[in-house]
Amino acid sequence: MRSFVDQFVLKVHGGCDLTCDHCYVYESADQSWRDKPRVMTAVIAAQAGRRIAEHARRHRLPMVRITFHGGEPLLLGVSRMRNIIETLRGVLDDTVRISLHVQTNGITLNERFCTLFDEHHVQVGVSLDGDRASNDRHRRYANGRSSHAQVLRALALLRRPQFRHLYGGILCTVDIANDPIAVYEALLEESPPRLDFLLPHATWTDPPPGHGATPAPYGAWLRRIHSRWLSDGRPVPIRLFDALVAASRGQPSGSEAVGLRPVALAVVDTDGSWEQADSLKAAYAGAPATGMSVFTHSLDQLMEHPGMVARNERHEELCATCLACPVVRICGGGLYAHRYRRENGFDNPSVYCADLGLLAHEVTAVRTGSGAGDSPRDGLLPAVHNLPRGAFDAFAAGAGTVEGTKALQHVQLSITRALVAGWPQPEGHSDLAAAATLGRDLLVELDGSHAAAATEVLRHPFVQTWAAGCLGAAVSAHREQHLAHVAGLAAAVAWRAGVTTSLPLPIRGGLTHVPGLGASRAAGTGTTAVLRIEGHGRPPSGWLEIRKLICASLSVVIDDLDPYRVGHGRSAWDRLPPFRCDAWKQALSRAGDELFRLVPEYAGPLRAGLRTIVPVRAMPVTHGTGAEDTQRAFGAVAVAMPDEAADADIAAGLLSGFQRTKLHALMDMYDFFTVAGSFPVKVPHHVDATPVKRAFHDLYVHVALAELWQARSVAPPVRAAHGRTIEAVTAFRHHHQQADLIVDALAGSGVLAPAGVRFAAGLRAAVDRLTGRSLLQAVPRRCSAP
Repeated sequence: MRSFVDQFVLKVHGGCDLTCDHCYVYESADQSWRDKPRVMTAVIAAQAGRRIAEHARRHRLPMVRITFHGGEPLLLGVSRMRNIIETLRGVLDDTVRISLHVQTNGITLNERFCTLFDEHHVQVGVSLDGDRASNDRHRRYANGRSSHAQVLRALALLRRPQFRHLYGGILCTVDIANDPIAVYEALLEESPPRLDFLLPHATWTDPPPGHGATPAPYGAWLRRIHSRWLSDGRPVPIRLFDALVAASRGQPSGSEAVGLRPVALAVVDTDGSWEQADSLKAAYAGAPATGMSVFTHSLDQLMEHPGMVARNERHEELCATCLACPVVRICGGGLYAHRYRRENGFDNPSVYCADLGLLAHEVTAVRTGSGAGDSPRDGLLPAVHNLPRGAFDAFAAGAGTVEGTKALQHVQLSITRALVAGWPQPEGHSDLAAAATLGRDLLVELDGSHAAAATEVLRHPFVQTWAAGCLGAAVSAHREQHLAHVAGLAAAVAWRAGVTTSLPLPIRGGLTHVPGLGASRAAGTGTTAVLRIEGHGRPPSGWLEIRKLICASLSVVIDDLDPYRVGHGRSAWDRLPPFRCDAWKQALSRAGDELFRLVPEYAGPLRAGLRTIVPVRAMPVTHGTGAEDTQRAFGAVAVAMPDEAADADIAAGLLSGFQRTKLHALMDMYDFFTVAGSFPVKVPHHVDATPVKRAFHDLYVHVALAELWQARSVAPPVRAAHGRTIEAVTAFRHHHQQADLIVDALAGSGVLAPAGVRFAAGLRAAVDRLTGRSLLQAVPRRCSAP
């Protein structure tokens, strides 16, 4: 169970301007709203804020989420809403960052509210059940009049450029009497940044409409939307589907409705009473009550309430049926309230058990791609993402395209997101465990409110390296320190988003690391240090910034700080002195210019996809191909300077490294082999058999280097730093011969899947194209090379 609460619902108004007949506040078993004040006062809001601040200080929370709810919260009016917001900020702003949200039916949303919400950064979620016919089934005024037009007016207001950033999304309550596709299409027409589908709050004592008529009516309804959503290319995040996928991977779902990870949430009613989640109103009269209030009990006392304990100890509180179910880790037994039966309380599966079981199988089914076609007629469709038409074959020809490289970036971003979401739950109560938990909570919150900044951080190549390592066994000796690195990611997002916050970060070698941006020197001997992010203000004291190189041929950072960078622990430089960094920039700029001059078809995708250079002292070199890097770090290349490694060739190193990172990304999308990548294949004239995956990477590098050396052979020679020369034709012949041998060995190995066969055929054509050039019959000339 979590020891703290970081999500709060404030019931600021107890009335509503609609009479929705599926409302769980006014139409369910608990009718306690009748005995409570209509409006929350500023006095109660201030005391709630003091309790939250007290809790945040004790547990060192970097941020809390507060949602204004009701009833209908906008009935509070602009002036009283402003008073509540400013009261909370006056109490909390010096203690913890607050993320403010409001969930509204949209009827009274106007420009004055939007201006207020813009001033205080309040995200607005709107409830809408679909097209007019679907929405009017429940969401009507007391006289039966439709509310649909008023809600659409509110959504149009949120889509205005000056208010678009306030648009939090649409919440839709499922009604199986409605056409699911009509509902889905109507919601998409409102251009929401995200959607969520809410199962009507119901119990075994008071089951939902249509329950039992067919095996899983709600699951079947949502499955139709899920299928259409996939075919549309997932145009908008849908929280329920994403939560199920996350839970299936052992990740926090971020939702109370599914998954086994706890979600700590507390409600403050209009009278200042602490309550549990509103969904419990569907169970029985008084179900959400705790007997506590903001004036009498702290949040730590609230967390000891038996109901809070039961809702947060997700696995321990499940019934025997759920514990024996194979999908329990995905559905998590469903929402706690939905398990209620008058005869035995909550010791039951969810009343939506069959529906959740169907969705658990449908939504989390793994779609594996068997090949690499660009259109359905090829019969070789990728798993989830599609490359632009013709891009796969362009990569198979050697260079690829800029558009295809950008598509690979999107694929890798998706993988990184899944890996980051899947980091294991920290155990214990150490400073590192606290940093990990707080960091992840802040990261999730900022990803919702500052998506562009979060995306930029997650694109940093070594975020994926870290996240993949956290899921393996290699980090077990320093598990807590590795998991706590997520706090650095959250700090990086806050920095880029201009958000002011404080967060404990793990200390490594006297530094706290902010991925993609730099590191700060940490004082003391502890395991963590609090880093203060001042929005777009001054950097922290002792700050070491990652340097950048921006020139015509390259736009990269030179990362000599990230603890998860390629080569770290083997040969990576830790922090370059300024003069050496300047020399590196000059050499990289010259190498990039050479690539654009000699092999522009390779240089274009390289500039589009290469984000990070890791300076290393030496790289293992085998005929200039470099060593295979098995770390996940798309867009990063390790490079050695000539004065650090006698065999270094920076242009060739950039080209080789980027070939490998492209192929690694393609192999994430497509199945190249029918066997494991470690399966050995015999290449003629090679002493030992080579793992098939390594052979494919070597082939891809040899083809690119053959292109480079062919171009060098006819370019004006430039003397290298050491004055060493090499015959360009000889180098070309070496790489061409190696590519010729390897491609034949792979083609005849019998272990290539359709995508591998197609890719090998493209490389075979590239080798044959090089064979046909006049270079092999040309009079050799000499070309300088380091």
